[in-house]
Amino acid sequence: FKFYGDLFKFHEIRFFDIEGKFTGLLSRALTSPCGRIRIPINEDRGEKGQIVEYLNRYKGEGIQHIAVGAKDIYAATDAIAENGIRFMPKPPEAYYHLSKDRVIGHDEPLEKMMKHGILIDGEGVVDGGETRILLQIFSKTVIGPIFFEFIQRKGDDGFGEGNFKALFESIEADQIARGVLDDTKPAA
Repeated sequence: FKFYGDLFKFHEIRFFDIEGKFTGLLSRALTSPCGRIRIPINEDRGEKGQIVEYLNRYKGEGIQHIAVGAKDIYAATDAIAENGIRFMPKPPEAYYHLSKDRVIGHDEPLEKMMKHGILIDGEGVVDGGETRILLQIFSKTVIGPIFFEFIQRKGDDGFGEGNFKALFESIEADQIARGVLDDTKPAA
């Protein structure tokens, strides 16, 4: 990530060490000086993970995903699905029920979130009653290796840290479904 710092003056704003059932990755989230451009730099922690698959399949480094803002993520998800874009597997139902404890005071409709597979993250309702949440959903790969993130921000400008592991586990489940990972061999 030194390259982005030296050339574009990007700086690290978050570090993630994510471990799934079968694989893991390290990620450094960088942002531009103005804060409007963000780039995750990912490194695999093993030999079979999603980053290694990406590098092998597409013969080197590249763009993993593109984030697109939405004003109404539920309507956007419906429209996107109607146009044939498929989404990553939904998290388990418990994810949604636990979201009330994780994102305090949010009033997003759980049934609607579950139906659409929308992820939620953020601080919830903070002092003064301000809501700081973000809603996200990720497509399956659409253009070669690239998938899309659709995000609606409600006062939160974070990276969706709480959802990073949920996304990672969805990609891992997709890798199992495609035969890239063997689900009988957990990570050591």
